[in-house]
Amino acid sequence: MQLLKIYWLVLLLCLIVSPGSFAALNITFINPGFAKQHDTSANSTGEFWYKVASSMQAAANDLDINLTIHFASRNHIEMKALIAQAIKSKPDYLILVDEKKVLSDYLVSIKTNNIPIYFLLNRPDEVKLRMLKQHNIDVIGSVVPGNRDGGYKLAQALYQQHQKRHVGKMNILALLGDHTTPAAIKRRAGLDDFLATHPDVTIVAEDVANWSMEQSFSKTLAFLNAVPNVNAIWCANDAIGFGAINALNTQQRRESAVVGGFNWDKAPLTNMNLDVSMGGHVLLGAYAMIAISDEIKKPQQFSLKHEDLTFFTEKTPKAQQLIEHINQGKLHKIDFSKFSRSQAHPLKFTVDNLAKEIENAL
Repeated sequence: MQLLKIYWLVLLLCLIVSPGSFAALNITFINPGFAKQHDTSANSTGEFWYKVASSMQAAANDLDINLTIHFASRNHIEMKALIAQAIKSKPDYLILVDEKKVLSDYLVSIKTNNIPIYFLLNRPDEVKLRMLKQHNIDVIGSVVPGNRDGGYKLAQALYQQHQKRHVGKMNILALLGDHTTPAAIKRRAGLDDFLATHPDVTIVAEDVANWSMEQSFSKTLAFLNAVPNVNAIWCANDAIGFGAINALNTQQRRESAVVGGFNWDKAPLTNMNLDVSMGGHVLLGAYAMIAISDEIKKPQQFSLKHEDLTFFTEKTPKAQQLIEHINQGKLHKIDFSKFSRSQAHPLKFTVDNLAKEIENAL
């Protein structure tokens, strides 16, 4: 009888301390963008960052991760305050976005309590990463899309559309995101790469629109009056593209220029549809969840690192179902655990495979 009691006690202890009974992983993400709002007048930069958060939450649910998301609403002072608050709460991991390169110096100036930090979509450059390491900031990895490749692909797709609709040189109005964010800089570099191999393409005007539809509208109006030969508008995101199209519509010149951007956003009005939209990178938040989960489960095999993924894909009918589910916040229909490399037969994290998972769920 005594042996039987000991047996049951040991069994009970095993159940109590079994891996499945441990508390879920706690991750905090400081999102630089806006939470979803019914009044979009407060946010003219689009819903990209909200959709990043939505994809992360869908993946976290499948991977038994407690994900906390705080939105900074494009306010860098607020973003820093949220980081300080997050550090006090001591999450297992902290996910940050180095928008406008403002975070490296700030992280050095505060106590990060050795919390592992992972950068998403925008990371510090090599010099800043070395500086963070020298100050014992525990940056464990990052994932960013191939922004330079994306900038090239957008120019190439616009060129193809231009050749179908216009005769002669392509004269580009380039509307950039900002002067400092790594994604903005690299996308612009990709445009330069395209120009280097296409002498029949010229940038006739250029400015930043701060990712904003509102700023893009006013600046495009000014450029259309000053540089009337514009016949293509290369935009750093879709919100900028919508503003540019609104300006073209205002002057009844929509057919005079092809317009493209990034993000796969839904047009706010039916007469604002872009000719080209490159996207897919919105899903890298979900990829970050998977990468961190894999590192926890099998650290020797799947240690975190800095990754640049060639992920930009043109918006096509093939990806339409996936795009609609992203825009509607219905990514819970994807089982993201299937993409975990800790599984026996994981799916490769690609736009095509994610689109197939949506199709299979319908």
